[in-house]
Amino acid sequence: MVALLLILLVPVAVALAQKPIKTELLPLFDKVPAPPAAPSCALKRPAGFAELDKQMTQLVQAIGMGLTAEQAKEQADMQVMGKQAAAAGMDKMTDQQKLAYMQQQGSSMPGYNAQSMQLAQQMQDPAFQARFAKMSEQEKAVYVQKMMASPNTPGQRMVNDPAFQSAQAEFMQQMKNPGFKQAWDKKSEAEQEAHMASLMRKHGLDERKMKAIAGNQAPAAPMAPLVATRAMEAYVKLGDDIATEARNSSTFQRMHDQMQRDLEAVKRDLEARPMDEAREGDCAGQEKVFQHYRSFQKKRLDIIAKYIGQLNTAWASHKTLLKTRVTPFHAELARIHYGDDIKRPEEKKLIGQLAGGQELVLQEVGQLAGYSSLLYDLNKEYCELKKSYDQPFQCELATCFPAFARVTLADGRQVPISKVRPGMEVLGYDAATGRTVATRVQRLDIHDDEKAYELVQLTIGTPAVYAGLEAAPLHAGKEAVELVLTPNHPVLTAQKQALRADQIQPSDDLLMLRSDAVELTRLADRQPAGKTNAVYNLRTGTGNYFMSGVLVGSK
Repeated sequence: MVALLLILLVPVAVALAQKPIKTELLPLFDKVPAPPAAPSCALKRPAGFAELDKQMTQLVQAIGMGLTAEQAKEQADMQVMGKQAAAAGMDKMTDQQKLAYMQQQGSSMPGYNAQSMQLAQQMQDPAFQARFAKMSEQEKAVYVQKMMASPNTPGQRMVNDPAFQSAQAEFMQQMKNPGFKQAWDKKSEAEQEAHMASLMRKHGLDERKMKAIAGNQAPAAPMAPLVATRAMEAYVKLGDDIATEARNSSTFQRMHDQMQRDLEAVKRDLEARPMDEAREGDCAGQEKVFQHYRSFQKKRLDIIAKYIGQLNTAWASHKTLLKTRVTPFHAELARIHYGDDIKRPEEKKLIGQLAGGQELVLQEVGQLAGYSSLLYDLNKEYCELKKSYDQPFQCELATCFPAFARVTLADGRQVPISKVRPGMEVLGYDAATGRTVATRVQRLDIHDDEKAYELVQLTIGTPAVYAGLEAAPLHAGKEAVELVLTPNHPVLTAQKQALRADQIQPSDDLLMLRSDAVELTRLADRQPAGKTNAVYNLRTGTGNYFMSGVLVGSK
C-alpha cells in the first residue's frame, strides 16, 4: 500500500498526452486491398498491405506525440520534477525519506495531493499497518475514501454519511457475484448510473439528502454548452459499438470460426480412418492409399473454396459497417476542427479522449486489413494444397538387395541381409558428426513374389579417407568391393545426396567403411547382374546402413 501511494506521488518524466491529428481517416478504409472472391493461384499478396501498415504506424505515432499547449506545459513540468527527483537521489531513498522529500516539495509538484501524503505517512506507522490489515475490504475502501477526500467538502461529507456507506457496502457485495459483475460490465454508462441512483435511494440517500450534503451553495451561472459534447457522445457510442462487437464477434469472425470447425471435422474423420502404408512395389495398394488421402484433400479444397467466396461477401459488408460506425465521430471531430475550437480550460481535458477516438478509427481500419490479409493467407493455403492434390500417382518400386548381400552389424560383423530381423542393431551413419553409430532395424521388407527384379553390380574403389571432423591420411591400394542391388536403390554421398544406383557417376563421392573410419570412395565400374525373385530392404532408425561396407539409404 505504501509503495503504491509513493508511485502515485512521485513525478514521472513523461506525461500520457494525446492530441487529434488533422487528417482524414475515412479514406483509409478504401486503401485496404480487397480480398480474393474465389481461389486464384495466380493471385499475389498486394503491396498495398505494407504501404497501409506503414501509413497507419506513422498516424498512430503522430497522435501519441501530439500535444496541446497545456499538455506540453504539464509534460515539461513533470520532466523538470523528474530530473529534480533524480538529482536528489530519490531512487535510492527509503520510503520514509521519499515522504520527507515530498513534504518539502509540497504543492509545487504537479499532481501533488495532500490527502494522499497524509495517508502515506500513516502507513509508515507499524501500529496503523496492523490495524489496517485487520480491516475488511469494505472498511479499507471507506477509510481510503475518507482520507482522500478534501476536508470540509461535499465529497468528504458524502463518504462520512452512513447511508452512502451502506449503499457502497451492498454494491461491493453485489460485485462479488460473478453473474452480477458480468451483467454490470455489459451495462451502458447510463444504466450503471441508474442502478447506483436506485441503490442510493434504497438506503435513504435521495435527492433531498444529496442537496443537504452539498450544503447551501449559491446557484452557479448557467454554462454554455461544451464544444466537444457531440464529438464526445459520438466517441462514447463508437467505443460501445466496438465493445459490443468484441463480446459477440463479427459476422466475418463467426463465419471464419465455422470454417475452422469444418476443416477440423475433416481432420478428425481422416484420423479416425487411417490406412496402412502399402509396401514398395505394391502399386495397386499404394494407389489405394493415395486415393484415400487424396479424397480428404479434396474435401479440404472444397471447404476452403466455399468459404473464400462467403468470407469475401462478409468482408465487404463489414467494411460498410465499419465506415458507417466511425463516420459520426469522424464528422463531429472535423466539425470542431479536430479540437482547435475547444477553448475552455475544463473542456481541454477532453482533447486526449478525442485523440483516443481517432485511435479507435485506426483500430477499425486495422481490423478490416487483418480480415483481408487472412483471406490472402487462406488463398495461399488453398494453392499449396491444390498443388499437392494435382500431383499424379507414382508407384514406389522396390529398392532392395538380393538375399546374399551382406549388411554390417553394430559389432562389425557382416551377415546376409536375409538373416537380419527387426530389433537387431546394424551399423548406421550420423552425418552431423561424421561417425558411425549403432542403429536398430525397425522393419525388414521382403519382396518374394513372382516378379523378377533386375539387379546391377557396382564396383567401388577407395581413393581417400573421410573421417568426419578430423582429417585422415590417404589410403591407397585398398581392394575394391562389389555391391549388388536393384538399380533404383539409393546410395548416399558425402554431400548428403541419395543417388539411384544406376545414376551414380565416377565423380560422386561415396562413403565406405575402413576399420573404424569412414572413407571417401568412388564408383569404378557398373555392370548388369541378372535378375532375382526375392529382394530385401531394411528400415533403420538413422535411415541408412552399410552394405558390403558401402553406405546406402533405407529406401
